[in-house]
Amino acid sequence: MATSLPVTPDGGDPLLRIYAWYRFALSILLLLSYFAFSAGRTETVFLPLLYLGTAIPYAVLNLAVLVGVLARPRHPRPRHVFLILVLDIAALVLITHASGGINSGFAILLMVTVAAAAIFVSGQIATLVAAVASLAVLADATALVLTRNNELSTLLPAGLLGMLLFISSLLVQRLAARLRLSQQLATQKAAEVVELQQLNQLIVQRMRTGIMFVDAHDRVRIANESAAQLLGIDRHEMAEGGGVPLRLPRVVQDLLELWRANAQRAQAPLRLRQNGPLVQLAFTRLKGPSGNGTLIFAEDFSQIAQQAQQLKLASLGRLTASIAHEIRNPLGSISHAAQLLRESPALPREDSRLVEIVIGNARRTNDVIESVLTLSRGQQPRPELIALGDWLRDFAAELGARDGGQLVSVELAPGTEQLNVRADPVHLRQVLTNLCENGLRYSLRATGTASLRLAVHSDTITGLTQLDVIDQGQGVPEENISRIFEPFFTTEHSGTGLGLYLARELCEANQVRLEYLHGPATGSCFRLNFPHPERRGATVVSDSANKALASGEKQ
Repeated sequence: MATSLPVTPDGGDPLLRIYAWYRFALSILLLLSYFAFSAGRTETVFLPLLYLGTAIPYAVLNLAVLVGVLARPRHPRPRHVFLILVLDIAALVLITHASGGINSGFAILLMVTVAAAAIFVSGQIATLVAAVASLAVLADATALVLTRNNELSTLLPAGLLGMLLFISSLLVQRLAARLRLSQQLATQKAAEVVELQQLNQLIVQRMRTGIMFVDAHDRVRIANESAAQLLGIDRHEMAEGGGVPLRLPRVVQDLLELWRANAQRAQAPLRLRQNGPLVQLAFTRLKGPSGNGTLIFAEDFSQIAQQAQQLKLASLGRLTASIAHEIRNPLGSISHAAQLLRESPALPREDSRLVEIVIGNARRTNDVIESVLTLSRGQQPRPELIALGDWLRDFAAELGARDGGQLVSVELAPGTEQLNVRADPVHLRQVLTNLCENGLRYSLRATGTASLRLAVHSDTITGLTQLDVIDQGQGVPEENISRIFEPFFTTEHSGTGLGLYLARELCEANQVRLEYLHGPATGSCFRLNFPHPERRGATVVSDSANKALASGEKQ
């Protein structure tokens, strides 16, 4: 059994609205035809009371139905549509009868009613409407033969019209069935397209690579979440800006102009905003029907740095294997010989100081080797979801328990109490221990009290979690800030210069960005910028890197 045509997404049926307008216009034309029949009738049988008694209520009813369809654009129930169609048939048959019968021409309007029934209601009901219309036409013709002595030949046009009504009903039903099938197929394909579009949008939004499209006037039209975070664009402002596109950041605009001038020019990674990540930009021309534009790809350089870090560890593994084999044994012999020499009773006092220098420098060299070996033996990070607030409180308690004079406070900004970060807890503890021990030492040296603060807050632009390690020392001199993370750089006579370097390497292995902030006041601040806990990429290490690390550990 066929069903009625599906409605439009807003709940309305455009064909039903068209039919409602047709019925109202038809009722007005019927009323205007009354005056034509009244002025020009001669031998034509005309019943004015029946005509007006049918046309006026029919016009009022059609006006009410039209207002109802326009005010509440919902497809009515089949029984309501069937009632409207029957009323149309009754009104047209009565007006045909009042106008003198089928020869008046009004009966042909039943074709529209029968066709509408084939569209709006099911097949059996549409056939029933055609049958009712045919019987009504035949009944009217028979009544005119019996009451007004019409010739029997008038029944022939009525019978032909009845057959025509049935034929038109069947044809329209078949056309309507095909239309329904086509519309259902179109609706299904449209739903698949919408679902695929939503899936594509979700994939683009969750991509780690930032994707942004700018038009020919360099205005931002589309930007996914990663592009907004990496380039510092407020996507809410772009969505709520009343359709006004945002302009590109000035730094990106300058790079885009340079690329247009020389597309072969290599783009170096850059930091687009203070304390932001290093970003690698790439540009591609895009031609579309609405004009030319540019597609901008923004890649967080931390992923590339992480892969480079793994290759660096692989090379370091091979280097440290050689160091351990070639240097450690001779160094042990030198240290052992110096200790024996120091225990000699015949050693002059002036030479004992030289022996102490040899032993001290041998110990320091051994510490350097141990630090490098520790770095080369670093295992792949095993990230876990860490409740940062509780974890820091436990860490501060353990750190303070080593020395009763150490004061380590933990400050959580509003809204950060339940923040979670994803990192290797062993690596995070090693990094914070290194930073905190340095901070406590410099605070003690500057103020006489070993104290520091651990502050947790969120970045105002990206919303990502940040952890600050703040001490009360004198801070790093301006000329040394760019070198503090270099290996073997130190201002201490007894240091190895590998502590901060090792901390940054461990942070990069966990996709955490470690940076130094020098404020206007005294003290130092080392900031850890954590990635989003649900968007962290997998660590990629080549087979050669794994083999190199393994060989470094074995040797």
